[in-house]
Amino acid sequence: MAELSHNCILCGKCLDVCPLLRATGREELGPRAKSDLCRVLLESPARLSEEDAARLAGLCLGCGRCREVCSQSVDVPSLVAALRGAHPDFKSWLWKTWLTRARRLWSPSSKAAGLIPDRFRTERLGPMLKTLAGMSGGPGLDPFLTPVAFPDAFRGGKLLLFAGCTANYVQGRWLTAALRLLDGLGADILPGDFQCCGSGLKGAGFADESRAMAEANVRVWRQAGRPRLAVFCASCLAGLRAYDCFDSEAEARQWAESLLPLSKAVRGVEFETAGNAPERMGYHHPCHAGKNDPDRAFLAAVLGDRLVRATDTQCCGFGGVMRLAAPGLTEPVNRKCWDALAGAEVVLSGCSACLAQLSATAPQGLRVGHWLEMVG
Repeated sequence: MAELSHNCILCGKCLDVCPLLRATGREELGPRAKSDLCRVLLESPARLSEEDAARLAGLCLGCGRCREVCSQSVDVPSLVAALRGAHPDFKSWLWKTWLTRARRLWSPSSKAAGLIPDRFRTERLGPMLKTLAGMSGGPGLDPFLTPVAFPDAFRGGKLLLFAGCTANYVQGRWLTAALRLLDGLGADILPGDFQCCGSGLKGAGFADESRAMAEANVRVWRQAGRPRLAVFCASCLAGLRAYDCFDSEAEARQWAESLLPLSKAVRGVEFETAGNAPERMGYHHPCHAGKNDPDRAFLAAVLGDRLVRATDTQCCGFGGVMRLAAPGLTEPVNRKCWDALAGAEVVLSGCSACLAQLSATAPQGLRVGHWLEMVG
């Protein structure tokens, strides 16, 4: 970490792409300032109190856009994650508990959060309660695409499906739609008891717990014979791509080649559009989807002129543990996102975390959903 924090050449590329800096105008919240902070703490740990370090560690969305453009390979989200791991606080513990006990907590918590009256939502916890309620997605979307012809590319092939925590515990309709599409493709879906992808824990500084989840998921893949692994959450896909717990470089390459975005698998499917299809749709590009976003390419192909708005440089403002640490700073980021989507009747995305945030903050009358929800 020390070497990475010293590599900055002050080029400013990271400042141009940071959604938090763009929304707030506060350069002290930008990637370069965080890199400098980590350097100072490495050189003189006593210069900041435990409380100050924990507070500052929370002020990062973890979107990774700065990492993508840095010519010196400075990985600010990883630096911040290490800082969070070295200075855990109650918010970090709460986030860890939420992610490690998803099976038991997510469904009842999401339902309960939606029932709490606004007058009982404190200024501090109100935004997070809205996000919890947004996980269930409200009424969702009315399907308007029907598959009418499937290619033979996957017929008879064995696949594992990594559905992710949200689909497994809160949004069962996503999982149902994904299985229906894979069945139409003729794929043989193998059973696999996957854990969380671990990316949320890794970003919050819980590296050991995240690695344990990664190792468990890789074992499932090995035991199934190392088949293709279909994924329909952009954040899960990014987390799986970042795994580094393999026996050899050859196995690491095989893992990378096995990861299959579901939207890429269904690009050859022919769909029939029903009369209830919205005329003006928007797409939110998740930060973790990177430049070559397969969901965006799929939607552009299948929706055509109906796709009238899309985000590019905007972040939804979810920010993981930052949603707990500094909700007020995430709100202007979220407003920038909605400004870019203005005019859309329906907003689609392929990231479960983004969808929770967007569902919680959507303007009245605007519907939000995973692109799987449009498939009937």
